[in-house]
Amino acid sequence: MYQDRAHHPLSDQLPIADDDVRRAMWALFVHIGKFWRNLDDAKPYESRLYSFMTNRVALDPNYKDYYATARAVIDQLIAEKGEDAAYEFLFTDAQANLAPPSTPLALTRQKVSNEFVALQMALGGFLAFGALNYPGYFGGANAPGAPVPYRPMEDQHGG
Repeated sequence: MYQDRAHHPLSDQLPIADDDVRRAMWALFVHIGKFWRNLDDAKPYESRLYSFMTNRVALDPNYKDYYATARAVIDQLIAEKGEDAAYEFLFTDAQANLAPPSTPLALTRQKVSNEFVALQMALGGFLAFGALNYPGYFGGANAPGAPVPYRPMEDQHGG
């Protein structure tokens, strides 16, 4: 009641994405977890991905087009290179990371793929890399007697 939600005035008029785009973005999310080995099982995060996408479109309606473009780029890469090679190329091609994005591939990498990687890291994927004290993750109370989700309190002080 007292807080406004960040919201673009056009976003209510736009559906987030059709089913084909949603499936393609889910496949991208799953492949990110496999390639970077930061999510053993992506399935529990499916609703969070769709919430993330919905929020992106609500803040900036251009994201609806970014997701549709990403689907087309991924489909083309898969047709040219095969599935695994297509995703590897998307995740590692140096030209795709040059800013500002000037090609559909660069747009897909920077506005979709890189953001999905960041989402996975925020959902706990950083643990796969051994980063136990990642500042964007809160695993629970850090108090004596509380269950220890990822870091005991005494580790904080070198104990």
